[in-house]
Amino acid sequence: MLETTPQPSITEMLANLNILWVLVIIAGLTVVRLALIKVPTPTARSIAEILESGMIAVAMVFLIIRPFILQAFFIPSPSMEPTLMGKNNSGDRILVNKFVYRLAAPQRDNVVVFLAPPEAMAGDPEFIKRLIGVPGDRIETVGGQVIVNGTPHYHTEIREKLAAAGEFGLEAKNTDGDLQADHHVKFVSGGVMADNRLIEGPRLAEILTGQKDYPVLVKPGYNIRNGQKLDEPFIAEDPDYDMKIYHGYPLKHEHGNGMDEYVWNLQSLSASDFQVEYALPTEPLAPKHYFMMGDNRNDSRDSTVWGPLESWRVVGRAQLVFWPPTRMGVIR
Repeated sequence: MLETTPQPSITEMLANLNILWVLVIIAGLTVVRLALIKVPTPTARSIAEILESGMIAVAMVFLIIRPFILQAFFIPSPSMEPTLMGKNNSGDRILVNKFVYRLAAPQRDNVVVFLAPPEAMAGDPEFIKRLIGVPGDRIETVGGQVIVNGTPHYHTEIREKLAAAGEFGLEAKNTDGDLQADHHVKFVSGGVMADNRLIEGPRLAEILTGQKDYPVLVKPGYNIRNGQKLDEPFIAEDPDYDMKIYHGYPLKHEHGNGMDEYVWNLQSLSASDFQVEYALPTEPLAPKHYFMMGDNRNDSRDSTVWGPLESWRVVGRAQLVFWPPTRMGVIR
């Protein structure tokens, strides 16, 4: 679960003002301006002119720009790391272009803000993910694994054993918290990247089995779109699950904490039923549906859980990180 949301700053409160409060503010400024107009002094007239400019600015920002053109958002979770940092790392503030999708449809690999579907069961009304598939695309995910002396190992187990071995530092070694939120493992050719530091085969074998001479085979996880394996350097971890689309919903085998989970449309399946259905080819996305995935593949509640997204739920394209200053830049 996410931590309790901290008290919002004044900036965040202003950025997310309810439309009713905006109208109340405009009405209040109007009343004060009308009262000042009746005062026959230069100072009163100057203040009335400032209030008039303020009313116009408030109306432009909150009644035109924010609803239809541009809006600021706060990133509350780690689901899009490392592209966008969640609140445990101070939380990125971003600008979302709401106008761009009035001119053209969302494109593959855009980072998109959208209204959360009811199946997401989330407290936040808006989600942000990367658009992986457009209508007609065939999406499939192949989970990664590290095979040591013929035995497969998966992300959660490897992350925990690397932490216990001190590969993430003393703090991670002595904690029982959520390691995935702070430490990422990505399977790559030749070993495992642990927080962007390569752990090579012999060291992996030693950590996982106690025998550094055991043979190690690393199979990174990846996405397939329309039969083509995707190169996605922006992800925090390669996926720890296998997934296809079956009858319009994700058919998913997740390795989890050393336990296999087989799910279709949020319903558990037996391993045998899963294998029968998974043997079929992945199906194309339906018209007006998109497939959304977080860049932090193993810590994201996305289309691999609740299914393809209806196109009418799209709010806009995440365009720019504007805060903190060290993170400012265009979102890619």
